[in-house]
Amino acid sequence: MSAEQFLPNVQRLEKLVPELLQVSNNPSSPAKSNCLMLLASGVRRWVILRSLYDRNSDFFVEFEAELFNCAEWLKKFKQLITDYQSLSLETWLFTDYNPVVEQQFISALKSRYSLEYQDIKELRQTPVFAVNERTFRNQFTQLSQLKNPFLERHLINQKNSSKKPIHKFRKLSTATILEILATEPSSYFDGLLEFFTNEVSAIAELLITKINGQQRLFIHHEYVVNEDLRESSADAADRLKEIWKITPTTPIQIIYHSAYLNQTRKYTVSPVCLYYYHRAYYLCAFGQRPQRTENQPQLGWYNYRLERITELKKMSGYTPNLPWTQSEIINHPEKYSPNYIQQELDSAYGFDFYENSALMLLRFEANFAQRYIDNSFRHPTFEKLDSYQDAKSLIEQLDLPNRQKLLAHIDQYPDAAYYTLRYRQNDNNVIMRLRAWGPKVEVIFPYELRQSMRQDLEQTWQLYQDPLD
Repeated sequence: MSAEQFLPNVQRLEKLVPELLQVSNNPSSPAKSNCLMLLASGVRRWVILRSLYDRNSDFFVEFEAELFNCAEWLKKFKQLITDYQSLSLETWLFTDYNPVVEQQFISALKSRYSLEYQDIKELRQTPVFAVNERTFRNQFTQLSQLKNPFLERHLINQKNSSKKPIHKFRKLSTATILEILATEPSSYFDGLLEFFTNEVSAIAELLITKINGQQRLFIHHEYVVNEDLRESSADAADRLKEIWKITPTTPIQIIYHSAYLNQTRKYTVSPVCLYYYHRAYYLCAFGQRPQRTENQPQLGWYNYRLERITELKKMSGYTPNLPWTQSEIINHPEKYSPNYIQQELDSAYGFDFYENSALMLLRFEANFAQRYIDNSFRHPTFEKLDSYQDAKSLIEQLDLPNRQKLLAHIDQYPDAAYYTLRYRQNDNNVIMRLRAWGPKVEVIFPYELRQSMRQDLEQTWQLYQDPLD
């Protein structure tokens, strides 16, 4: 077994301490007062399990005999970790794992048990092994008496003996332990990886654990949101997660500041999912939306940047006079779901998946394309043409109004690399991508996009006409 197979998560602690389920199922019950104590007990049992089954851990305990007792285990455990009584819960739980695992665990604690910031802080600092030997013995006994036990408990002295009963323990098979620890749908991190897009999940798997105590893969998460607004964004995300737990999803009312329009207004929307895209988090929702143009429909999809939502209010599912038909959303989930959004994102480049799409033709310098563009993935619709003749054929097929000029222009660059791409019109992310390629790329068509790029470059040139030498 390995550290990956022992990823700490709330569901596993609940298997080790079933009493925690009472708290999660009814946070207001008297069991809530014992929540921190139960969580500390769960972490103790989790560490004991790793010490018995995870050979890659720094505190793996080996026994010469098949049967052992708690005292024998504790003696060996003390030798491996001399300061075990002073180590905090967060040290035991997260030292071998990347911060992403820790963040997911803490987030789950807050939402599942309704814990406050001070509760989490206290729990993290708890020295979980600052207990007496009797507590250790109880932990071993409990591990053997669970509905799905993690140890076998055996009576050693004979039943007719007058001596006090002596019990020892035997480890189970690795396969049995893995089966017990498994959480639906398969494992904790597998479930998390489902939310990564564009093959990021393959990279994320490398983030799970440290290698020989060292982190070897890092991702720079560029988050442009002001630090003062990050907590409010996190609170909004937590509220949305609670709303999504109940089906069908109820509508919400938000107060949103549109930077494009420089105005703050109230909107009623049906929230669908959250996306991290280009350095910020967005709520993808259907409903009322900011109107960037006069002829834009008032009702539709929109990406609301999360930190610009200043107020979020849950509404009743039976709220009268909704701006859309609630039954339409409920009865047609294929049109109002995260799957639909991902489908639209894959069909055209750009994050504003609700904008109209169009086809563009790009010309790259051959040397630049060979080094940086060819054999790279930009979008499912980003495709290289076999030759400039194919580019000419495409122009002829589309019957563009300036066709002859375009054909003559392409004839000047027979050795260039030509690519096609479907993109979202009026999406600034598309413009930013083209800007990043600079003079190494040229937009051949559509005419509107080409003119937009030209105007943009002319305005930029105006800024730099004076060399300021």
